[in-house]
Amino acid sequence: MEQGPAVPKYILRGHDAAIHALHFYSGNAFLASGDSDGWLVIWSLTTKRPVAVWKGHDGGVMAIQHWTTERLVSHGRDHKLRVWQVRPEDLAGLSQELPADGAHPDQAQPWLLHSLSVNALNFCAFSICDENEDESRELASADRTPPAPAPQLIASPNGLDSGGIDIFQLPSEQRISQIHSDENSPTGMVMAVSLFHDHDDPSTLVLVSGYEDGRVMVHSHSGGLRVGEGQWQTVMTSKPHSQPVLSIAILPSRQYFLSSGADAVITKVALTTANTESEPQSQKAVNTKHAGQQGLSVRSDGKIFATAGWDARIRVYSCKTMKELAVLKWHKVGCYATAFADILSNETTNSLSKRFGPTEPASSSLEVASSVNALDVIKQQREEKARMTHWLAAGGKDGKISLWDIY
Repeated sequence: MEQGPAVPKYILRGHDAAIHALHFYSGNAFLASGDSDGWLVIWSLTTKRPVAVWKGHDGGVMAIQHWTTERLVSHGRDHKLRVWQVRPEDLAGLSQELPADGAHPDQAQPWLLHSLSVNALNFCAFSICDENEDESRELASADRTPPAPAPQLIASPNGLDSGGIDIFQLPSEQRISQIHSDENSPTGMVMAVSLFHDHDDPSTLVLVSGYEDGRVMVHSHSGGLRVGEGQWQTVMTSKPHSQPVLSIAILPSRQYFLSSGADAVITKVALTTANTESEPQSQKAVNTKHAGQQGLSVRSDGKIFATAGWDARIRVYSCKTMKELAVLKWHKVGCYATAFADILSNETTNSLSKRFGPTEPASSSLEVASSVNALDVIKQQREEKARMTHWLAAGGKDGKISLWDIY
């Protein structure tokens, strides 16, 4: 018997505006979402219900990332990049009333740890990475639950130079570096950026950027990133798209990156950090015949990636062959964002459960001490199942989030 088309496992309803940002964090315990009205929602993947809802920005939310399991970073069209503290005890006192149910813009927010003024005119979302990977690993392995937050680097478009890129440092909130556009070779606005450390030499920073004219560039920086130390070099330039680049994603190996544009083309390019500007040595371009695929996201095992289509379709591709594996149909209007849950082992899931405890916010009422009973076991099993599921989340113009369990 032929298997029917895939259908979502769950639909998360509650946003009253288009979804532009989705992000799984805390070992797949939570999904954070942001819409074009500036609302942020944290959903429990165990209960599929909101655990915190607040108006984080005066403009649309373009991206959400995590900085440890206790901090979320959001980038809004109000030219603000904000860092929120989202410990379970912080979420416990927040409203769970959703925008579609009449949530009030003045309802309580999590503690705002940082707020940076950044550019948002380009529709280009920020990228974040550890400032020093070795230091981050040391902090993660230290006997502290959860790990201490490691300093971060933020890449976002420059406010005056539309083709330039700023690098900020957290927690100092200072701009510490800048990549200038080339006046002799105008590219138009920066449309997408991705900042990370080189896979062979973690002391080298790599930034991949996509532009309005369809170009994609790779920049590298060796040595310290403090003011006056070293400089950025453009090591690769390519023009795989005839229309603006919409999104860029780096494979977990950090040896390849993917790009999508408004022109139906998706490319896979081998990364190089050699100090000579050149065309990519290895590039595979696929004309999907479906224009306007954005929201590129790659699963943590590096096997598949997904795109959100203006035609309301979510498409899943093989990272190795670039072949289309699935077309997910549920949304009736354009989709803008996708996100994969991390692929976790049973050992990782058990470790996360022990390290971070329950995924629900702590109750403010007096808790009665008791031994582990059947309800506790069932709850733990539900949490572990939610963490282990191969979730793919998608959102778009309809304000709904579809949750798929595939591959």
